[in-house]
Amino acid sequence: MPMWPVNDVPVAERATTAHQERTGRAPSHVAHAPATWLLIGEHVDHSGGVVLAALAEPEVAVALSPRADDLVSVTMHDTTAHGVEKLTDEVSMGVIADLAAARQPVIDERGRPETPPAPEGGLAVQLAGIVWTLINRQLLSRDTGGLDVTIVNDIPDGAGLGDEAARGVAFALALLGDGDDLDDAPVRARIAEVCHQAAEMFSPVPPLRARYTAALRGQYDSVSVIDYADGSVTQAPHPQSGDLEFYAITVEQARVDRSAEILRRRRFVEEACRAFGTESLRLLPDASQRVIEWLTAVHKVHGEENTPEIGDAAAWLAFEERETERGLRMARALRARRIDDIWHLIAQSQSGLTGPYGLLGSEAMVQLCIVRGALGARAASAGNVEAVIAGVETRRAPNFTQDLADDGLAVIRLGRGRVAGLADAGR
Repeated sequence: MPMWPVNDVPVAERATTAHQERTGRAPSHVAHAPATWLLIGEHVDHSGGVVLAALAEPEVAVALSPRADDLVSVTMHDTTAHGVEKLTDEVSMGVIADLAAARQPVIDERGRPETPPAPEGGLAVQLAGIVWTLINRQLLSRDTGGLDVTIVNDIPDGAGLGDEAARGVAFALALLGDGDDLDDAPVRARIAEVCHQAAEMFSPVPPLRARYTAALRGQYDSVSVIDYADGSVTQAPHPQSGDLEFYAITVEQARVDRSAEILRRRRFVEEACRAFGTESLRLLPDASQRVIEWLTAVHKVHGEENTPEIGDAAAWLAFEERETERGLRMARALRARRIDDIWHLIAQSQSGLTGPYGLLGSEAMVQLCIVRGALGARAASAGNVEAVIAGVETRRAPNFTQDLADDGLAVIRLGRGRVAGLADAGR
């Protein structure tokens, strides 16, 4: 399989042209958003951990214009290794309101929130869910009707590069394109929160908050260090340099369905936080010991149904503590320009994901990348896709990429992306 194709025409320009050809009129607004990739930490945000995320060169662009009815009609031009595929989907805002009502939590007889049914919506539902959430968060007028939406997507599906998050961010920015403060950090923080909330309600894949934050608040030459204990977003120097390149490596049909396992771990932490009245376990002294004591008490009083075993819970908590510490150490290494120090942290993170945390997958691909000459490799999105992120010395990169292409793998050069923004036809 060859290197991932790169189009010389900017993605926003292609989206504008495609929208005009489809609807016969210019879009109201056009916005773009980058792919995102993770150095470490994507499974610890819910416990108050630290996530390091960077922007990649592949982008998605969204062009939209209003309709007279309440339909959200979507056409996506999706770049693949074999060419461009055209996907269409639509949904009415009335259906979205019904789906949102079905997703509201209820309380069981023990006073605990019951898990609503998993969302099953496709592309149009996910985007219309953002409209619904923006309206209900008072960021968008309740008079907002239907939309014609055209998407041009150059971000590979199944590569762990946040294509769904990028679509959501670009769509939200295009919806809010008449605002004058879209570049302000507080506004972007709120948009990231809304996109994440909408994905929680309407996407079948558990979303990662850090991708929305990085896409909206990241920088070309930096890695975003997102600390969920206090919500801070700071920047560390980007590890890519003239001597070092990063790639995403994936295969066709790379998506895996371990969403239930990911959600099981997240919900356990969320219930523990509610039990102790804390926003995150990072803010709770002696968190691991106290949470295990609480879980033991729950088992004695209510039984073990719908709760993890003590051994599993202890392993998850230990991983989250250690992963957070690794994230902090990696941020310090990047700021001190000690790039050689990040590789053993990446290796430890990979071992923790597949060992104590129990999200198996991508191990064979990680080992193949190391054999082919990578300095380090780690699952791109453990539990969601069979793909890895690998760092390679620039001098070895041509042989590395060719060998993996010969092995039948897709190779995507990550480079350095630009932060999401308007590319705008309406301004």
